[in-house]
Amino acid sequence: MTTERADVLITGGLLVSGDGITRSDLLINDGKVTELGPDLSGREARRSIDASGRYVLPGGIDSHSHPIFGDKMDTYSMCAAYGGITTVAAFIGSETHRHEHFGNTWGIRKYNPDIVKGFIEFAEQTSYTDFTCHGLVTMRDKDDLHKVIPELVKLGACSFKLFMTWNPFVLPTEDNYSNLMALPDDMVMMVMHHAAHNGGMVMIHAENGTCKAYLEDQYRGQGHTSPEYHLKAAPSIIEAEAVNRAATMALITGSPLYPVHLSSQEVVPVLDRYKDKGLHLYGETCPHYLTLTNDMMLRHGYKYKVAPPLRESHDVEAMWGGVASGSLNTIASDFTGYTKNLKITGSREGKVHGNAPEPDPSEIDIFNVAAGLSTLEFMMPVVWTHGVNTGRITLPRFVQLFCENPAKIFGIWPKKGSLQPGSDADVVLWDPARMQTVGEEHGISDLNTFQDMELVGVPVMTMVRGEVIIDDGKLVGKQGRAKFAPRDPNATAYAPHGPTAH
Repeated sequence: MTTERADVLITGGLLVSGDGITRSDLLINDGKVTELGPDLSGREARRSIDASGRYVLPGGIDSHSHPIFGDKMDTYSMCAAYGGITTVAAFIGSETHRHEHFGNTWGIRKYNPDIVKGFIEFAEQTSYTDFTCHGLVTMRDKDDLHKVIPELVKLGACSFKLFMTWNPFVLPTEDNYSNLMALPDDMVMMVMHHAAHNGGMVMIHAENGTCKAYLEDQYRGQGHTSPEYHLKAAPSIIEAEAVNRAATMALITGSPLYPVHLSSQEVVPVLDRYKDKGLHLYGETCPHYLTLTNDMMLRHGYKYKVAPPLRESHDVEAMWGGVASGSLNTIASDFTGYTKNLKITGSREGKVHGNAPEPDPSEIDIFNVAAGLSTLEFMMPVVWTHGVNTGRITLPRFVQLFCENPAKIFGIWPKKGSLQPGSDADVVLWDPARMQTVGEEHGISDLNTFQDMELVGVPVMTMVRGEVIIDDGKLVGKQGRAKFAPRDPNATAYAPHGPTAH
């Protein structure tokens, strides 16, 4: 029994884990959960919080973030905290031309691990939430993979994103390969080889780059550059093929595999097949692929361009089936924080700030528009409204998808993603009855993907390591307290004795 006066006592709430829902109070001291119990009302604490009528959840983990474009870690983490997210995982790597263009001075370095080190220093000073990092490997790293991969693992960034597709926002290179971002299969396999031998995991943007480039080239040549051709140039089959190809290479090399932002009906049986073969394979989808279709692109144009594209209603239902069954293991934002200015200009020449006039739809080339959505702040309430409230997923499954599975897969469990004695006191109080109409996010992006969507069930308090960051819609937390959460490859779901992600 705890006898000393604690920092925080939370009483009267329903505590949710992946195993179920229990009536439990929560005691917090020195940023950690110290005790759980059905009635801790006799404990002394400097602050008592009544959670009656609310659920008590572990803080959400956004395992797919890009805080390097419009919204940086200051405004990005603010949006996260408003949305019930207490840890963000940022993709940071050797795409140095982007760092120069977007003013990320911490990233203007030549060597990939040095860029990650610079980001960690920057984020600890500016973020409102805790954070971790994924590496991002490009053609710039091709001669240094034998050093880059083990050094990233030692830094605590033991997963590495690779692009298998042509990307419209890259600089030409002197190499024989098509561009900087897309890696050829032989380099993908070498990254997997080094990941397998150093406790790492490969994350892939899975679209067949040759097919996508061919289709875009054909449509451009015919003058077909209106929004309807975005989906036509990236059909579902090229995503399923790329996941199948990457999974084959992962089996051969022994690397765990995490395909990001999956979107199509065709990809679910591919995931199931390779999981049955014993591959450590973890699928991720995003809130927009669970709620929106290509109809949004047809009606609103450039604002809804994302890669892979929004698809059809049967794909939405397949994604819900996948998150419910375990074919898909996580839901993440893939938030880019683009402003209208950046979106229209394809992020290559445009300024972040400014009041860009609404363009004439007939003058926009959809292939030149930047791909990315603003989904972060309302991600968890959107999935709650369309998933938990509709019975598509249970509340414990919601916690697995947003909290437990990301922490287990990426090696920060049970420090993050859990509320048990010894865990960081990353706590979200959730009001299941509160209604909200989606408005602007609290970052700088002026394009909200879920604008005007009606939500039922929202976070009303967000706490990071025992400190309240958001309290009933007000920002009360401070910058400069954020901590980097280094990842332990021996504590991942793919480690020999690691936790199980469902």
